Amino acid sequence: MTATAARIPTARLAVLATAALAAIVALLLAPAASHAKTYTFGTRLDHEPSNSAPGHNCREDGSDDPTPACTRVAIDMGDAVPGGLTAPRNGTIVKFRVRAGAPGDLTFRLAHLRDLGFDATLGDFAGFGKGAGTGPTVHVEGRGFDETNPVEEFPAHLKVHKGDYLGLDSTATSVLYCSGGGSNQLIFSPTLVRSFSLSSQAEGCDLLVQAVMKPAPRRHRRR
Repeated sequence: MTATAARIPTARLAVLATAALAAIVALLLAPAASHAKTYTFGTRLDHEPSNSAPGHNCREDGSDDPTPACTRVAIDMGDAVPGGLTAPRNGTIVKFRVRAGAPGDLTFRLAHLRDLGFDATLGDFAGFGKGAGTGPTVHVEGRGFDETNPVEEFPAHLKVHKGDYLGLDSTATSVLYCSGGGSNQLIFSPTLVRSFSLSSQAEGCDLLVQAVMKPAPRRHRRR
């Protein structure tokens, strides 16, 4: 056997080994890549929760008087993250984030909204909303003015549908950015249920809430 003939099997073996190694690496990396794809939606959290403490009650009357719980829903498209204010796709929320100016308790909420606009009867911006899912109930520490760690994050596992809005249920909250007027959130008293109800009032404070979601796998249609 010549030297050239002896080298051919060795070269082929090296090619096969390299191909096998590449295939193993691809298999190991594929799950990590698929799990890494997430979307963030909701309100920007890059500003302090100005004028949010003490927590605002559901009447938004400037007092510390207790009120029954209400649902607040973020509707300010202009203050949304690049991924949008509402859920961009169907999927599962894996974490919620807030920036709060004071401690308090709240329950994360998803909402469907329709018919948003000025209501001449109420003399205010209004809309109809219904509950689309209830997330975890948590206690926020209120670190919103901390320069190093202002955002609080909470794990979740909640189904979400494209177009769902973010909100929260509470008797009072400081998860707010109050710097001007406008209609930046809707308040529903009592809290949202599974049927549509008209909002109680609109408020100028932005609701400082975000969600991180994993999209549902796309289904391929059979031809």
